[in-house]
Amino acid sequence: MFFASPWFLLGLLGIGIPVAIHLIRRQRAERIVLPTARFLKPAPKKLVYFQQIQQWLLLLLRAAIVGLLALAFARPLITGAFSEVVETTPKSQVILLDTSMSMQYADRFDQAKAAVINIIKSLKAGDEAAVIAFAESPGRMKSLTTDLSGLQAFVRGVPAPGYRGTNYLTALRIADQLLQTARYREKTVHLVSDFQKSGLPAVDDAWKLGPGIGLDLIDIGNTETLNLAVVEGHLARNKENHTLIGRIKNFGNVHVDTARVSLQIDGTQLASRTVSLGGGSEIRVEFPFSIRQAGMHRGTLKIAGDRFEPDNIHHFVVDVAPALRVLCVSGETDGSVDEDEAYWFRSALYQKTRATFHIDVIEPGQLNLETLASYAVVALLNVGSLAPRQVAALRSYVKGGGGLLLAPADRVDATDYNRQYDDLTPALLRRKKNQSDGMALVIAQMHAQHPVVRSLQADEKTDFGTARFHEYWAADPAAGSQVIMRFEDGDPALVAHRLGNGRVLLFTSSLDPEWNDFPLQVTYLPLMHEAMRYLAGRRDQKMSYRVGDLVPVSVPANGAARVISPGGDVTQLRSGPADLAFYQTTSEPGFYQTRSGNMPGRFAVNAAVQESDLISLNPDEIRDRVVNSETSEAPARVDQAPAFRAELEQSQQSWWWILLAVFALSLVETFLANRTYR
Repeated sequence: MFFASPWFLLGLLGIGIPVAIHLIRRQRAERIVLPTARFLKPAPKKLVYFQQIQQWLLLLLRAAIVGLLALAFARPLITGAFSEVVETTPKSQVILLDTSMSMQYADRFDQAKAAVINIIKSLKAGDEAAVIAFAESPGRMKSLTTDLSGLQAFVRGVPAPGYRGTNYLTALRIADQLLQTARYREKTVHLVSDFQKSGLPAVDDAWKLGPGIGLDLIDIGNTETLNLAVVEGHLARNKENHTLIGRIKNFGNVHVDTARVSLQIDGTQLASRTVSLGGGSEIRVEFPFSIRQAGMHRGTLKIAGDRFEPDNIHHFVVDVAPALRVLCVSGETDGSVDEDEAYWFRSALYQKTRATFHIDVIEPGQLNLETLASYAVVALLNVGSLAPRQVAALRSYVKGGGGLLLAPADRVDATDYNRQYDDLTPALLRRKKNQSDGMALVIAQMHAQHPVVRSLQADEKTDFGTARFHEYWAADPAAGSQVIMRFEDGDPALVAHRLGNGRVLLFTSSLDPEWNDFPLQVTYLPLMHEAMRYLAGRRDQKMSYRVGDLVPVSVPANGAARVISPGGDVTQLRSGPADLAFYQTTSEPGFYQTRSGNMPGRFAVNAAVQESDLISLNPDEIRDRVVNSETSEAPARVDQAPAFRAELEQSQQSWWWILLAVFALSLVETFLANRTYR
């Protein structure tokens, strides 16, 4: 104990010795003065009082000097000794603060921060603690520290909850790892949350907290909840006519008599209606609307009438694309239907119900640079030699971002073709191959991840092995090109190539039934559609995602694309495999803008559905799941003392100043002593 320590005894002795010396010296002075006092003139009373004050001041100075010397040497151990007196030991603690989307409900987050600050205020000097803000993964954190005021400042600065989901086990694992390296063995995890049921994975994991680690669960949820959410929005389309089919659900336990659902397009409200929902019920709503103006339009389906805003809006994008203009240059238009590439090609792209493509057919002599400028794709079908100026126009068109489809057949000479299209063609023609009727080849290999065929792989009805090819060009792919399809003998059937900002496809057989029966198969039409979209840089991609999803973005070769978040943050993406990059920062709902080359785009992100369900679980379910029943012996306080004392030694450097004060008081004491006893 401190009062039995040598330093305490030294302090008492240091105070007692000056007092004893003072009394002895005073008694000796009285013995000398009293016998002769009758011969002396009495001193004035004021002088006597002044001398007494000097003597007592001198006593105090001497006691202070000795006491400060004892304190200077004893101070590094005082706090440690005091903790032994009151039977306390230092602790290591980790505080987990839930910042998932559900914490935006009412004032839950303010309550949670106040609870964390109260925990920090309850800690004693020498305790160490850490704070981790978490959602589905750990976010901002403050590592283990004894700076309790700094921890409180950190908690006050934690930003408002975002739109992420909840995962308690991930946060608890991080807390466990921190406590494994803590200096003290008395360890506790404090979990402050609304204990949303969806935050505890259903998969039974054998993982538990380390032995001896306690778990304190602080519930700040509400028993009564009122939350309406738009959980789904599906867009049905027929030409310019659209129908938005939405699903509204009441995730709370309070009946809602009147809630208003509204549809907006580009900020203008088109329709609204009032609905009624009981607790836990859901309804389906439909809003038909029409958009004729081409472009990407922003749409929102909104529900009003609850206490939780983040999931009240469903964002979606309506892409009204203009008809893709395709120029078909046919080298053979005066023969029979079976030998007319333009007829079969145009038939594949024509649609009655929806004008997706606009096709014009010209002869090779009509091809010029002015004609090319107004088309997204140019298809050269069985075209023989072209004039040098026409080839130069094609080269400039492709480098500027145009798409080119090459389908050489019997009117093409391999030598002239290779000379004219040297840098344009994805492959150089070697020789023409003919197969007998019984030896016709099929397409046997495909690059399944290439954009031209990737979406077709999901359709079980798409089977390219049904087409029979009697004639085709054997070809040698150019450096940097991609073989999308191969015949069963290994020769390329469809090859892709990039030139500047444009794209080129080479189909090594004819696109009419003269060399094959491919135009008669069901796979002909979807392949032509996907080929045109690929060459034009247009892709029917998904336009609605959830918070946290990865979004594929088309990126020009050797170029970059930009993505602008709803908050205005700009992200640069570089090209990856198959001209795609993935945008990962979908952390907030709203509309994101993209720009790839000269092509603007847009996609929507919506809140995670699971965070709308505010049903809570019993905190004891988490305790039973993760608290380790294995216990370890509490360590003796002496085991913790060295680290604790080292911490105190670092934080207490005032003994230097105490010694400096002792030196100053010694000078004053010397001066005063000489004047007092002279």
